Amino acid sequence: MALNPSVQVPLPEHGIAFKKVSGKTYVYYVTATYRNEKGRPTCDRTSIGRLDEASGKLIPNRNYYEIYLNQSQPLQGGIFDYGVYYVFYKIAKELGLYSMLKKLFPDNFKEILTVAQYMFASGNVMSYIDYYTQTHETVLKEELRDTRCSKLFASIRQEDIFLFMREWMKRMKKDEYLAYDVTSISSYAKNMEELEWGYNRDKERLPQINMGMYYAEKTKLPLYYRIYPGSISDKVHLRYMVEDNAIISNERVRYVMDRGFYSSENLNFLVSNAYRFIIALPLSLRYCQNLIKKHKNEIVNISECKLGKHLPYAKSYDINELGFRMRAHIYYEPEKALRDSEALYELIERQENDLKAMEEPPEKKYHYDRYFFINRSKEGKLGFVRNHKAIDEALSMCGFFIIAETDFRKSSKEILEIYRNRDVVEKSFDNLKNELDFKRLHTHNQDTTQGKIFVSFIALIIKSYILNHTNEGLQMTQKQLLLELDKIKILKSNEKSKPRLINPLTKSQRSILEALNLSPDPLFV
Repeated sequence: MALNPSVQVPLPEHGIAFKKVSGKTYVYYVTATYRNEKGRPTCDRTSIGRLDEASGKLIPNRNYYEIYLNQSQPLQGGIFDYGVYYVFYKIAKELGLYSMLKKLFPDNFKEILTVAQYMFASGNVMSYIDYYTQTHETVLKEELRDTRCSKLFASIRQEDIFLFMREWMKRMKKDEYLAYDVTSISSYAKNMEELEWGYNRDKERLPQINMGMYYAEKTKLPLYYRIYPGSISDKVHLRYMVEDNAIISNERVRYVMDRGFYSSENLNFLVSNAYRFIIALPLSLRYCQNLIKKHKNEIVNISECKLGKHLPYAKSYDINELGFRMRAHIYYEPEKALRDSEALYELIERQENDLKAMEEPPEKKYHYDRYFFINRSKEGKLGFVRNHKAIDEALSMCGFFIIAETDFRKSSKEILEIYRNRDVVEKSFDNLKNELDFKRLHTHNQDTTQGKIFVSFIALIIKSYILNHTNEGLQMTQKQLLLELDKIKILKSNEKSKPRLINPLTKSQRSILEALNLSPDPLFV
């Protein structure tokens, strides 16, 4: 930033040097003195500002504030992007995030909110935060550099994160279902205990951590997350995530999960601890296949089983296959049946072409023997024929899916709606990894990683709130929304007068604020 001659500080008495350039005297902080290769005395130095010849005082730059005061340079007057700050700040206040962070992190809550705003708008690479805070209004109202961000992340303790989560979980509505899902985040750091080799969701084998998250089914906001080693499977970690409920005062919970978390041990654990659940069942389970075979004629094209326009056929049955009672809702979609059968034939044809090119039988783990009988001829050549019985059984399952639950009070239509609402978790993880740029951690040790993920969680809450309120009403992407908000600019003078808008709001900008139910800022009137 350009030096502001109206801001002057006493000239440091020791450890400085001067250099005259174009008639102006610049002041440097000397970090080391030594003789160069030619034996002449020289020094390493950092510019700290310019000398005011008239007063003899220093006109400081940002290095002065960091070296002598251990803080960033206060922002002076100028033109600042205001719209993103206004929306972020208002939502943080509305949701209670501002007051909670102020209470639990009194020394650095403004920094947390400022970094979260930067992540919300620009991603998780901290290299450009100094430029962002120079040009954008923030809660901190001063420049922030990446080195200061690292110190901030390292200062955030796990104990305080749990206290925050306990308070934040109180926002959950009574009798609300929690959607639970997991994603992996990769990193090349070498000083993180929880980094372990595994395959991420993009099928890349990299060192990674797993992130399990709770999402509220009604408010569609993230409520809680947990980081754990990347080699642990999702279904194995479920019970450990559930046991965290005692820590975060969240003991009366109802879960909605996809089939990836299914195991008889998990469901028995939930039932034995009085947790209700909704979960999709894998159709590979023998009892699921038998259930469909037994009842399919009671469902397919039976008018009384049709749930409504653009909805599947469905009927529910109580089952006891796992040693406790649960209700299984069998759904059938003709459109899904067509898609499933086409995908099945494509798989069979692809495997058949693969087998034609093979000289040795494929390994069992590739499951070629599911739809083919594979053997060798007397001449030693690889032979195969289609297993039509297995293919026909697979075709008979096309179009069906089963959702099991232990609520016992909701219809098949209501259960389907609750289950489909869990896709908000997938959208949120997509936001985390793409729009917040969290495919990679960009941190190098355990402490900074823990703090950085917490701040990104704050950004994700705001991002989710905006997505929930603008997804249908506004015909624009999140990126377009941010660009439109960045066009809202204010002028700050060096005097005590209030900042003002440079231009009135456009129709698009007003539409964004209306969609978010934000009352007008005094600047906008």
